[in-house]
Amino acid sequence: MLTLSVSAVMLIASLISLQQKEERLLAAARDVSRAHALTLKIALEEDYLTGRSLDARRLISRLRENTGVFSVMLFNERGELSAISNDLVPDDVRYLKEARQVIETGTPVEIERQLGGENYFSIILPLQVTPPGNGQPGPQRLGAIEIIQPISFVHVHIARARLHLAITALLLGVTILIVVAIVTRLSLSEPIRELLEGAMAVGRGNLDYRVKVSQQGTELTTLAREFNRMADRLAEQRGKLKREAEDRLSLERQLRHTERLAAIGHLAAGVAHEMGAPLQVIDGRAKQLQQQPDAQLETRQRNLTIIRSQAARITRIVRQLLNLSRPFSLNSQPFVVEDLLRDTVELLESQAEKSQIRIVTPPRNIDGHQITADPELVHQVVLNICQNGIQAMPNGGVLTLDCTDHRAGDGRRYVAIRIADTGTGIDPETMPRIFDPFFTTKEVGSGTGLGLAVSRRIVEEHLGWMEAENLPTGGALFTVYVPVEAQNARNVNGETDDELVATTALKGNQP
Repeated sequence: MLTLSVSAVMLIASLISLQQKEERLLAAARDVSRAHALTLKIALEEDYLTGRSLDARRLISRLRENTGVFSVMLFNERGELSAISNDLVPDDVRYLKEARQVIETGTPVEIERQLGGENYFSIILPLQVTPPGNGQPGPQRLGAIEIIQPISFVHVHIARARLHLAITALLLGVTILIVVAIVTRLSLSEPIRELLEGAMAVGRGNLDYRVKVSQQGTELTTLAREFNRMADRLAEQRGKLKREAEDRLSLERQLRHTERLAAIGHLAAGVAHEMGAPLQVIDGRAKQLQQQPDAQLETRQRNLTIIRSQAARITRIVRQLLNLSRPFSLNSQPFVVEDLLRDTVELLESQAEKSQIRIVTPPRNIDGHQITADPELVHQVVLNICQNGIQAMPNGGVLTLDCTDHRAGDGRRYVAIRIADTGTGIDPETMPRIFDPFFTTKEVGSGTGLGLAVSRRIVEEHLGWMEAENLPTGGALFTVYVPVEAQNARNVNGETDDELVATTALKGNQP
């Protein structure tokens, strides 16, 4: 584009200059012809005035020696050719009507014509004299004179100049194109290509790539230096982030290890606390049997009964621990949740009547929510929560069970089993720990603190979750979300079953 623009501007300017030069040369040629004609007119009029008409014809004949003038023609007062300096002039210009017009009007005429393929400029001037004392009212018409001047040399010169201009413009355009191409390649294309390759390399993550920096000191050189500095800073930041990530990963591993140790310690403390009391009772009763071998049968029977009950308590704790740690073998089958809730309530009616508690269940005349899950395990979850609710209302109250549909953010459909009581609710300080193993707010001997932990584990095996909250009107609300469709249970944390036992106490209420 630069080459074409410069060449076009130069060509237009040169053409305008040549046109002006052509006009000046033609004007100069016309001026020379006018000067020659005027000079010859004066000389001829002087000859006629002095009566030397023969000298006028001789002067015309001698002008053939002037090579700068193509022809000079002399016309008499009738417009007839009386003398000519060049016999080669064609016949069609020897008797011109323009000459007769000039003689009649006395007004000069200028004509451009082409003769034999050549361009000529001719000027016709009238010959007039006023003899002194002739008594005539105006000058005497003697005839006319025409000078034909060649002007083809001007056109030849201009044509040659145009040819030279075209050659010069072509050479200049090629030169500019070569120079611009070389300069562009060295100053623009190569640096830009280097920057482009550097940008692509950095985009691929290769922060070790560096752009070659030239010594020209141009803006692209400055840009290349800044690009390399940017790559250095990016590499430094990536190294820093990598070190920070490694440190954070190491810290997380240490924290996870510490949390597991704390969970194991918490679990061990719970096991020791729950098993310590029955073991002490067993040890005390056994000592009594040892120290009193002759004790009455009734005493021995009572001690053995107590030992067996405490052993059963230990067995129950161990079974609950196994239920908490081992993977469940789900026996999924379709069932209606409302039917399961009503069946569970039938087992709690006597206990609820003793505590003056009214249980509200969904009516039988509504369409139930059908899910595919393990009904025995879901029954165990509902039973544990209902028993906790009944124990939280020692002075009576209302226990409400219902079901609603729920759609999660991923589009999966769940059934929300809601169990609400009108008790004192859950202390906000203990709310985060209610699903921890062996955590309980009941009196000693009233519970092991494993019911909610096992229930939560069952729900998670079904790929659901549990939530607990206090109601504004008083009491607590437990919501169990169970998928409508049966799904394969998975361990989302990638932990082994033994690790899950240790970390169950650290999990929140959300899955």
